[in-house]
Amino acid sequence: MHIPPPTAVNSSQHRYVVPPITLIDQHGQRVRLDQALAGDKPALVQFFFTTCTTICDVRSAQLVAAAPKLRQANIDIGFYTITIDPDRDTPERLLAFSRQFGDPPPNWRLLTGSEARIKQAEAAFNASDPADDKMMHKPLTFIRGGKGQPWQRIFGLTTTDQLVQQIKLAVARAR
Repeated sequence: MHIPPPTAVNSSQHRYVVPPITLIDQHGQRVRLDQALAGDKPALVQFFFTTCTTICDVRSAQLVAAAPKLRQANIDIGFYTITIDPDRDTPERLLAFSRQFGDPPPNWRLLTGSEARIKQAEAAFNASDPADDKMMHKPLTFIRGGKGQPWQRIFGLTTTDQLVQQIKLAVARAR
């Protein structure tokens, strides 16, 4: 898989319909995805898996690094990282994964569930891989600045500062 450098980022806006599915977070708590993502609070969604050897660690570390910068800017955003390997990525494994980045931010929910529900979530964000090969997953980030706002779909790797800037812009558009 070719991974674009941080400056090769494509962005577009979309209206996604999040399915009414329930997933489980790293603490074993049930999360109704459509309700979690429909509130007034800004949200960010990414897909990943804990045994990824390419981009998932980098992107997860960026979320952890972005959290204090966003708090400093008074932006309360929910981070939702959804596994694409639910057979391996149990809540316990997700919790251990999040802790490898130090003290994970409380607004970061790593989600798992049945394969069917994960596929529904991927399809809702047009993030499914037609080859159904998790090693070929795309570097996608989805940001919604507030209730009723479109989702910004970012394809490519960003720097932490670029990610923070994109979130700030999305939040500003929602105000």
